Amino acid sequence: MDDLKLLSELRADAPEPDADRLRALRARSLRPRRRFRPVLSLPMVTTAAMTAVAAIAAVVVVVNDDGRSVVSPPAIVEVTPVSAQVMLRQAALTAEKRRPEDTPPRPDQWLYRKSVVRQPADGAVETQEYWTRYDGTEQATRLGSGPMERRTVEPDPDDDDLSPQQYAARLAKLPTDPDELLAHVKGDLHWRDKPVEERGLHEHPDARAFRVLSLYLGQEEYMPPKLEAAIFRALARIPGVRVDLGVRDAVGRSGMGIAYEADSPGSGTRRDENGEVVERSYVVLDSTTYNHLGSRTEYLRDYLINGEVAFQKGSVFATAEVAAGVVDEPGQLP
Repeated sequence: MDDLKLLSELRADAPEPDADRLRALRARSLRPRRRFRPVLSLPMVTTAAMTAVAAIAAVVVVVNDDGRSVVSPPAIVEVTPVSAQVMLRQAALTAEKRRPEDTPPRPDQWLYRKSVVRQPADGAVETQEYWTRYDGTEQATRLGSGPMERRTVEPDPDDDDLSPQQYAARLAKLPTDPDELLAHVKGDLHWRDKPVEERGLHEHPDARAFRVLSLYLGQEEYMPPKLEAAIFRALARIPGVRVDLGVRDAVGRSGMGIAYEADSPGSGTRRDENGEVVERSYVVLDSTTYNHLGSRTEYLRDYLINGEVAFQKGSVFATAEVAAGVVDEPGQLP
């Protein structure tokens, strides 16, 4: 079935979720741990969609005594489930038309990124800025209105993190055929989920593929248009991938949410003893440009840690990418 025919069939067609249950001992992230990333207090958890109703944050901000912004409890509004194949192939068609990058940054230049993070425990919202030298030797971070902190990054031969320059080189070598790309990421041991393996659990190849492809979409390094298109087409081939419209990031922007529905420790999906999803997570993209906006995790039940409620039902953890660019030194803005 070609892309144009798929685009004419916009409808919900998500498969039935896997009924097997595997409780996560703690929240897991879509992204493998990396040295070059925002300083998030809570990792993102990937879970399946349970209904067409989702908790969307009503953006009402108050200020605590300590000066932190707090968003009011989320309102319950409706999101729209649509055909994952249709939307992801439309995203691929759009990505293919992007203009290729002229020249990469110099090794001594810095990648700038500004993110907004909303925490689930108290709704606190924090702005995070960070600068990473392209060759990976230094990084600088500023949280909120605090001072900028600069540090040297020492090489670690046992660490699987990559510098931006190394990461860009890795992206450039990935196959742009979606089937070949899917096979590659399923078997790519570089991004294996070590915490899951340490618990004696097995990450399903489809879960790894979704996690790694989502990781690629959310990185600050340049993404070749043909590779980005292949990523969207590969995601459309993974069983259990769901797409909803009306999913909001940490600053309230409404976009297209991509979620992995199957119950797997690598994806972070959590279900109760009846197989019902108790939390769900999305990668959030702009619904028109399909650029990465951020992430969102919704807690559909109280989240317990050691028998105590850590996050109440209706809590939301979300991120938003609000600025990015290349600068000549830390502290500069693009």
